[in-house]
Amino acid sequence: MQSKSSFHTETDRRQRYLGEFLIDSGYHVILAETSPELDLAAASISEFENKLLVLLPVPASSVLLRRLKESLTPQHIVLGGNIPKDFTAFCDERKIAYIDYFKNPAIAIENAVATAEGAICEAILTSEYNLHQSEALVIGFGKCGEILADKLEGLKCNVTVSTRDAIAKARAKAYGYHLLSDSSYQQFDLLFNTAPAPVLGRSIIDQLKPDAVIIDIASAPGGTDFNYCAEKGIAAKHCPGIPGRYSPKTSAKILFDHIQEKLSNLL
Repeated sequence: MQSKSSFHTETDRRQRYLGEFLIDSGYHVILAETSPELDLAAASISEFENKLLVLLPVPASSVLLRRLKESLTPQHIVLGGNIPKDFTAFCDERKIAYIDYFKNPAIAIENAVATAEGAICEAILTSEYNLHQSEALVIGFGKCGEILADKLEGLKCNVTVSTRDAIAKARAKAYGYHLLSDSSYQQFDLLFNTAPAPVLGRSIIDQLKPDAVIIDIASAPGGTDFNYCAEKGIAAKHCPGIPGRYSPKTSAKILFDHIQEKLSNLL
């Protein structure tokens, strides 16, 4: 088991801070990304009254999850975000409790604020132009897309929204955003993808300006053909797990505040 001081490592800083908040509240915590062998920690579980909490980075790599399957026991509770279905099925079969943060709608909404801010930061760092008066396309108008569009408009971008969902289209229209209607992408300086689907393929990339910037914040593998972007010289960045890099302490506090009741029911 790791102490609070040992959390200062090169890992998902959101999980590091969450670990510190949990330790301060009396929980026993392991960071999965840095703990060498969970089975050793499980062997000494009898020292403690409560179970050990295993914190996953967000996103957690398939390599890490395969290793965890060899070490986890019912003495652990796994905490993570967007946990793959095959891993939760494994946990269910072995009677290992887990909490997926992003199954909680309140967490997802608050987390979207940090994601939007980080995406805008990535755009500023990558683009050679001001965001002010730039032509920005937001693909997808769910939690992240809606907040991202709002923040871009606050920076005086000209915001266009692309979504197939009729209700989302109505919401975007009510906000006063342009809707992508003619499938023309030539005018955009910035494209932000929030849709977990292959939406930015060759036919669209061929339409983009040479200095256009794509910021893809969808879950892995993203919705952009990054290899083709590289061939064309288009700047395209896949940016999963933004809150863990740009606002880790705020994001950790959001998670901590929302998982308290669920944790108390599992211990």
